[in-house]
Amino acid sequence: MLGHARMRNVLFGLAISLTLAACTTSSGPDATLSVDNQSDFQITEIYLTDVGSSTWGPNLISGDTLNPGETLKLGVDCSTYDAKLIDETGVSCEVDNLDLCLNDSVWTITNNTCTAFSTVAKQRAAAKAAAQAQAQ
Repeated sequence: MLGHARMRNVLFGLAISLTLAACTTSSGPDATLSVDNQSDFQITEIYLTDVGSSTWGPNLISGDTLNPGETLKLGVDCSTYDAKLIDETGVSCEVDNLDLCLNDSVWTITNNTCTAFSTVAKQRAAAKAAAQAQAQ
């Protein structure tokens, strides 16, 4: 399983690098972004766009998911980005102004990364607690 995750990260990184390079005039990515999913959510969509852009780019994990505990490494060009994540139930989480310029960054996604994820995590915990109380 670990080998599959590493291979998937390499393939995603290559695909993202090629996609981002095709959208810019630079010669290629000069930084990396590792997206570390430490939330309770399966991330089914990840989008990056330059700050101020009115449109999101392509889904960077189209056809796959970033499961809790997994990390995805992306090659990015020097810029400041806005990011959007969507989980398996369609909950959307947006984070603004990620500075990804000439450095390697780790973006750890937790249940508190944004209000939408935090709210849903609290609802899930309350429902679980209620089910456990009812079972007793």
